[in-house]
Order: sequence, then structure tokens, then C-alpha cells
Amino acid sequence: MKIRFPACLAALLAGAAMASPLPGALQAGTLANQKLIRDAMVGVAAEMGIRGCAKPEGVQPYILAQPQGKPGSRFWREAWVVTGCGQAYPVRIEFREDGMDAANWSILK
Repeated sequence: MKIRFPACLAALLAGAAMASPLPGALQAGTLANQKLIRDAMVGVAAEMGIRGCAKPEGVQPYILAQPQGKPGSRFWREAWVVTGCGQAYPVRIEFREDGMDAANWSILK
């Protein structure tokens, strides 16, 4: 189940409908590519487990800050709002490019 949980979230994110705006968000959506989305979903899934919800129903990403910096070292922030277990859980993520072909992510507290 742990292996399938991030894949389930990725599928939910891929089909996410545009929801009402998140306060403070610049726009709905994500700047991450499909590989980075899959990678970050591992952390989002772990965060959801920590918050006590093992059955997500949907994910809506929002861009909080546009990329800053030079290409290959840019960084930006997003909030992925995961719905499930009768609640909405905003998960804040920072993305950082690591060269021209890679990026890292971290869940913000």
C-alpha cells in the first residue's frame, strides 16, 4: 500500500479540477514536471500519514511564488491542497533546481 499511495495521489493530481482560489496563491496549478510531481508525491504521502489521513480523495496544486534565481538554480514555492478524511490539508512545498536537468523538493513546516 505504501508504494501505491503516492501513485494514487499522482493520479488524483493529474485529474485535479480547478478549485476555488487559495488565499495567497498566485494561481492554481504547478510548475513541476511529471517526474518532479511523482517524486514530491512521496513526501506529500508521508505528510498525509503524519497528519492522520491515509485516504486522499483529491489534490489541487497552487503556485505561491514564481521561480527566482538563474536557470539551473531557481527555486519556487507551491501549496498542494490534499482533500480527504473530511478535511483539506494544505501541504507547502519548496522546489529547487539542481542544475539544468534536476530539481529537489522539501516539505515546509
